[in-house]
Amino acid sequence: MESKFVSWDEVHNGTNAKDPAAVSAEDSTANEAAAAGVSSDPAVAEDPAEKYKDLPVDEDGIRQFITKDMLIGDVIEIYPSAAKALLSVGMHCVTCGVALYESVEEASYVHGLDPDDVIKVVNDMLTTELIEHPGESAI
Repeated sequence: MESKFVSWDEVHNGTNAKDPAAVSAEDSTANEAAAAGVSSDPAVAEDPAEKYKDLPVDEDGIRQFITKDMLIGDVIEIYPSAAKALLSVGMHCVTCGVALYESVEEASYVHGLDPDDVIKVVNDMLTTELIEHPGESAI
């Protein structure tokens, strides 16, 4: 029995070759959108400030992405880059199994840290990284 390589396009689109007319139309649409300053890519995210507009803001203008009662594991699952901020303040529990069951507040106390300070550092980093300078690392 002869095996045949099946490409991603064949599986999901039914073919591995695009119609030249379709490629030309796609290129034309992309060029028009680029000229208008609009992305034709549906995967392009909306304005970050708009996406997170419903989050509370503290007195310093920092969005409150996480709270003290959130589990460390949930924080990292929702905001993977928060792990860098937690590590920067000495909370190495991001790689610990207890992180699945321990809140930010509990972990802060275990590490001798003020939970409010930890929350402030993480939320400040997330505000910078997700809203003010998306795509750039804040830490």
